Amino acid sequence: MSFIVAIRNFILKIMYRAMRPLIFLMDPEQAHYSLKKVGVVMGSNALFRGLTGLLFDYNHSSLETKVNGIKYRNPVGLSAGFDKDGELTKIYPSLGFGLAELGSFTGEVCPGNPGKRLFRMVKSKSIVVWYGLNNFGAEKISKRLAGVDFGRLVVGINAAKSNVTPEFELQESIRDYLKTLTLFKDIGDYFTVNISCPNTQDGEPFVDKDNLEALLAAINDSIRPITNKPIYIKLAADLNIDEINIIIDGCVKFNMDGVVLTNLAKPDVNQEHIAAEYPSNLGLLPKGKGAMSGLPLQRISTDVVRHVYRRTRGSLTIIGVGGIFSAKDAYEKITSGANLLHMITTLIFDGPQNISEINRGLVKLLQEDGFSSIEEAVGSRNPLPILEIAAASDKAEAAA
Repeated sequence: MSFIVAIRNFILKIMYRAMRPLIFLMDPEQAHYSLKKVGVVMGSNALFRGLTGLLFDYNHSSLETKVNGIKYRNPVGLSAGFDKDGELTKIYPSLGFGLAELGSFTGEVCPGNPGKRLFRMVKSKSIVVWYGLNNFGAEKISKRLAGVDFGRLVVGINAAKSNVTPEFELQESIRDYLKTLTLFKDIGDYFTVNISCPNTQDGEPFVDKDNLEALLAAINDSIRPITNKPIYIKLAADLNIDEINIIIDGCVKFNMDGVVLTNLAKPDVNQEHIAAEYPSNLGLLPKGKGAMSGLPLQRISTDVVRHVYRRTRGSLTIIGVGGIFSAKDAYEKITSGANLLHMITTLIFDGPQNISEINRGLVKLLQEDGFSSIEEAVGSRNPLPILEIAAASDKAEAAA
């Protein structure tokens, strides 16, 4: 069966490579909306979904995994930022996804940033994003998704703070998060609290320890009593080690269930792209604006996964995001400590068949290492610190 799927995927890959130059002639944001319309149509009835599944889906028992009490048919998921209004959930399982994170959704309607907001960096294998959290707001979207049966797809709800003012006000920001989380309390399977959008007017104020702890305490007080969904926190890619530790330690202290690692990479702190391609260097975007997905994020996000897995002794669920284009890339994040994965950029550069090819490749890699499940592979190449040494290290840090 795997051999047949491999041939199918190879043919689809050749077809997508032939089509991609035509797609890339389109404005990136327009191409996104046009292909999204195709996805809505393909998910609109059982016949279209079945045909899509024959072309793109792949299943294997060793890919099944259970995380925070939720069963996933595979660990490969769609990252937030692709389906900003939650319109494509019917088609995702047929494309091979085990999970999809919708949003980001905000408490208020957000128009997003003005002007051109999406760019391709082909040589860097990256998409530059400057959307600014455009979405129709939590009230409208939650009403539309209420009662929807997502079937075999595990759905995450990504909540962010409304990007409507450059002024940061702590209690208003917390209220905004809580509004979205409350409206979606009965929709989807898990929450991601996005404190790391790189394209907002007021920056990333929840890197501050006091702000973060106020938010997490409010989530525990207001959201935990009304839903038993796992709650994850999404971190930025450009944090220094002390900032990462502040957020991770806060997550542990306030009993968050996990983290999403990481959001997009900012150009001023990332050297892993071809600078001449960056849109601000081409006069297409104001200097310092936007952030990168894909290959420039790959190594950085994996390093953060490794650090967080070791610091928390594997106690937090980790969703690894950034630069996953192959089964090898996916497996590196899993063996570094990631329980689940998110991706978008491979869809754009490699085609939708690459989701099943990544899943198929993961099965082979698991077998080569003698594992019968994803859970066995998590963190297998990133040994946890010996507890005595870790305790001594923590004691020394506390005394410093």
